[in-house]
Amino acid sequence: YLGRHGAEVRTGTAVERVTPRPDGGYEIATDREERRHDTVVLALDASGLRSLVARSERLGDGPWRERIGRLRTAPPFLVSRLWLDRPVAPDRPGFLGTSGFGTLDNISVLERWEDEAARWAARTGGSVVELHAYAVRPGAARDVEEELLVDQLHRVYPETRAASVVDARHVWHDDCPLFPVGGFTDRPTVRTPDPGLVVAGDLVRTDLPVALMERAATTGFLAADALLERWGVRGRTLWTVPDRGRATVLRTLAGWAGR
Repeated sequence: YLGRHGAEVRTGTAVERVTPRPDGGYEIATDREERRHDTVVLALDASGLRSLVARSERLGDGPWRERIGRLRTAPPFLVSRLWLDRPVAPDRPGFLGTSGFGTLDNISVLERWEDEAARWAARTGGSVVELHAYAVRPGAARDVEEELLVDQLHRVYPETRAASVVDARHVWHDDCPLFPVGGFTDRPTVRTPDPGLVVAGDLVRTDLPVALMERAATTGFLAADALLERWGVRGRTLWTVPDRGRATVLRTLAGWAGR
């Protein structure tokens, strides 16, 4: 699809710096060459964005660069997906948030809502279970943490103790943005001091009620729309749930109570 529209996808290419040009465009320097582009979308994780902006000394203005420099990454997270040889109890929900079970933050029974897992479970009589731990102690032994996560699954869903693990995948990453208490207003927005430069990703501030991959996708649309305005092209309309209460009287009372 992208190729048919003239796009070029270049994987494994490191961007060294982005430099504004006098003609309003941007010079993108990679580890292979330098090329001019009309506009730029920075869709990076916190450490990548911070590093690239630090190397691109002419991007943005002082306050914007300081804001980017304050971005931090959350502790590592672990996602464990287990294929079990027998099903979990039929009344288990497709998604369960947990608290007080060590590092375990939630359990998903994927065959409840994911087609591929549902087909596998129907064919084998088993279950596909996914476990999330969102903030593992840095430096923790990975094999130990993986075992502890499964132990917590056994506590929450005791019937899984009797199940054999047919296969398992444990994925570790440390690229989630850190959102400190009171830090909302300090996060970068889609628009920047440079009209041709926008930012997208799950670290970007938006007033729409979205988070994680939904925020990444939403800010991607918002970034594209902001750039299309430069050519007088209408972008994509984004629909969302209401971001305020429906009752005017209750909103007024809540406003007075918050003063």
